[in-house]
Amino acid sequence: MPSVTLNSVSGDSFVNVRKLNAGRYLHGTSTIATIPDELLSAIFHVATHDSHDCYDAIFHATTISHVCQRWRNVSLSTSSLWTVIVLTFPTRRIQFFRTVDWLARSRSRPLHLYMDFRDPAWNWDEASHCFGWQNMENVMRLILPYAYRWQKVELLTDTWAPIFTFLSYTSRIKSAPMLQDVLLSRCNAFFAAKGELFRPSAMRHPVSWFGGGSAFHSLRRVSLAGVHVNWINSGLSGLLELELRYHASEVMPTLHEFCDIISTCPELERLSILGWGPQIDVNVAPKQRTLYLPHLRDFAFGFIDVDYAIDLLSLFYLPALEMLSLEDISSSLDPSHPCDSSRLLEYLTAAHHSCTTSFHPFPCATCGPYPLSSLRSLELHGLTSCGVSLRCFLQETATLDHLVLSGLDKPNLQAIIPDLIAAALCPSLLDLKFNDTGPTIAALLASLPVGIVRNSNSPSMRIIVVANAADSDDVTHELVHLLRTAGVEAMILGNATC
Repeated sequence: MPSVTLNSVSGDSFVNVRKLNAGRYLHGTSTIATIPDELLSAIFHVATHDSHDCYDAIFHATTISHVCQRWRNVSLSTSSLWTVIVLTFPTRRIQFFRTVDWLARSRSRPLHLYMDFRDPAWNWDEASHCFGWQNMENVMRLILPYAYRWQKVELLTDTWAPIFTFLSYTSRIKSAPMLQDVLLSRCNAFFAAKGELFRPSAMRHPVSWFGGGSAFHSLRRVSLAGVHVNWINSGLSGLLELELRYHASEVMPTLHEFCDIISTCPELERLSILGWGPQIDVNVAPKQRTLYLPHLRDFAFGFIDVDYAIDLLSLFYLPALEMLSLEDISSSLDPSHPCDSSRLLEYLTAAHHSCTTSFHPFPCATCGPYPLSSLRSLELHGLTSCGVSLRCFLQETATLDHLVLSGLDKPNLQAIIPDLIAAALCPSLLDLKFNDTGPTIAALLASLPVGIVRNSNSPSMRIIVVANAADSDDVTHELVHLLRTAGVEAMILGNATC
């Protein structure tokens, strides 16, 4: 008799099919009933870890364990299904009961802790937040005894008190042998604004987390957003990825402390500094003038002040750089006073030709601290500059494959878009994406000079545009037709897709 499937019947018969197939399973005729428990366990593991979404891991594990008695027995004996611990705002008793069960069922497995205590209705008053240090204490008392099993810790908050509580409790930890990833975020980018001080000032004193850094044995990836620690005893060494984002400048490490951290991470592959990096005193010479990172491939840099940005960038030597992202953070914090990024672009263009090897008699691009000619991916966000500076910068990126632009001023866009399409700039470009949702991009592309055609010696290129909600289908279809006439494939995301 052929198997009955949901696709072979109408929607009205759904319940009957479920009953029939359930009956077959009970009588041993279901194919899945013949799968050994070990294989079923492996399938469950893949199903619960197939997504990067922690909520999916919770949902899938719970769902699988409630299908039938056999599946429940197998799932409860499969410890890897219960390794993702999720705690969110508002914290209710059921979350704590579930966490106790998950901690027991996961047995000795490494744990992924995801804690999100942000309140979408918060009014930005630090003292009025419904999740305070007492709430975080309850969480820490529950999870701290299992610190020896922590593998990945993610904590997102609106205010400082829960972060401070977390740091204070972790200072007692003597060893976290499995811990590889730590991501702590106080989600308030405005502390990075120029001249902004850390608040609350009474809790500004840095904490020596994780036993003064001595508890780390396997730490590889760290992201600190608005979160500072005792930088002298941070334990930040041997990292592959480091993110420092949206800090008040006064709580950042000194230049000496920053150099010490970077010099102990020679294998660093990804570095992100958004806002302020180390405190640079131009009157104090650093221990080393060049921070040499031979394996760094991905560098994201967001700046508040152009002078500071150039001082910081002058410290690095990144010979393996392939992915670069530049962002004017000040334009998002204070749109009325954007930085002029011209000097920053001019510095990077000049640095590309600056040989740092003393025995080379003439400057060469291959030894420059920022090898623009080797970049494969470039993102430019919110930059305001003269068109000449941007154009000269892009002329050095001959091997670029992917370019993402957002928030660029109209003169800059007018200066580069025609030549990007015609391959006079970035001749190897495969993808050009505009992340703006405003009408400026569509209008600029629609007003391209007639007769622009992509160079036949360059690879075909795709332009991705996020359409404005006000754009009609006629406008977007006309834009697609215009770009295809120029020899460029177009993809419109939003109210139309091609």
